[in-house]
Amino acid sequence: MRRRAAWALACIFVAFSIVGVLKPAYAAVGCRVAYTVPNQWQGGFQASVTVTNLGDPLNGWTLGFTFPDASQKVGQGWSATWSQSGQSVTAVAASWNGSVASGGTVSVGFTGTFGTANPVPTVFSVNGVSCTGSTTPSTSPPTSPTTSAPPSGNVWNPPSSLVQPLAAVWSHEEQTYGDLYGFKNYGWDQLFAGGGAINYCVRWDSTAHVTAAQRDAVAAALQRQYQKWMDQMLDNGVAWNNWPYKQVPVKVVGWAVRDRAQLEWTDTSVDIYVNNIRENAPQCVESCGRFFHQDGNYSGCPGGASHHYDHSLWLTAGFGGGAGGDWGQRIGSEYFMSNLNATNIHILLHEMGHTYGLDDFYDWDPLPGQGFIMKAGSATSITEFDKWMFRDFWRHLKSRYGR
Repeated sequence: MRRRAAWALACIFVAFSIVGVLKPAYAAVGCRVAYTVPNQWQGGFQASVTVTNLGDPLNGWTLGFTFPDASQKVGQGWSATWSQSGQSVTAVAASWNGSVASGGTVSVGFTGTFGTANPVPTVFSVNGVSCTGSTTPSTSPPTSPTTSAPPSGNVWNPPSSLVQPLAAVWSHEEQTYGDLYGFKNYGWDQLFAGGGAINYCVRWDSTAHVTAAQRDAVAAALQRQYQKWMDQMLDNGVAWNNWPYKQVPVKVVGWAVRDRAQLEWTDTSVDIYVNNIRENAPQCVESCGRFFHQDGNYSGCPGGASHHYDHSLWLTAGFGGGAGGDWGQRIGSEYFMSNLNATNIHILLHEMGHTYGLDDFYDWDPLPGQGFIMKAGSATSITEFDKWMFRDFWRHLKSRYGR
């Protein structure tokens, strides 16, 4: 399935302001941390850390832990600002995830390296308080208890104002998609095939050079933007309708270029493919691509299955629009590189929606007068309507994954 979106060349920029909120006095503090290693390879690994706030609401947080082995090092991180001193690691909240409700969760992650052993840390703290799985009043107990929202279960429970528009959207997709239920390479399929993780290849369709710092920033931006869609499946940290993944690790496994000299790094953290041309643009080898091997057979992939890629991020110089589908997303290289630290890279978010099957809205409008990310150019962030369209796709397909 291929979906394309014609974007106007002019972009609308929205300024956001952040208002600081003081912590309440006598806050009860407490936390629980789940640290997992979803991927590991020789000398390297990917870690996912989920913090559950067991106390009063947090308005800013700092996670701390200590690596058991001196050889363990944090490399590229996402959803927080990561630093390391000796074996002590610190992750400081980003601007968009610093507030965590009572009972809520926040998920962060990083890639790292190790020597001969990669033991899991066991002692964690948030804002200097040890995470023991219980709460401790800092001075006096809170005046009233707080609880997290219960799981949503298997109900279809969108806001009443969206029920009819959502039904119209699904009916439209049934009428216009050639093989809506039989197609087996949506982003959903790729995510489940990868056990809840996604790999990317970057198709660098430009003559510009890329530094190691830019390479890492590209990977971090992909992680942040991808997680924005995954977060739509959570209600206050609780998975909706049997959704199994809270944090989806995103890893860039390869870069494809015309000239190796364009990539200004010498380490081997990613695979590099030179002058392998398809559609008049560089790409990572087909033997590693999910688009070309939907059976999951990556026996011909250099480095094996762990080096396969599910999506391509096709960055094209001078490209003023966007395209998305089961193969990945294509946007302008200048636009993407100038928005690496943006809260919402809205053209990329739109194209990611297409990868998960969401439609375009050029010929009709289910919400007249209202903007949403999948109506190209009308919104700069994922809206409530986008969230429920995303959930509706999951609701109709989840049985194929045994959920």
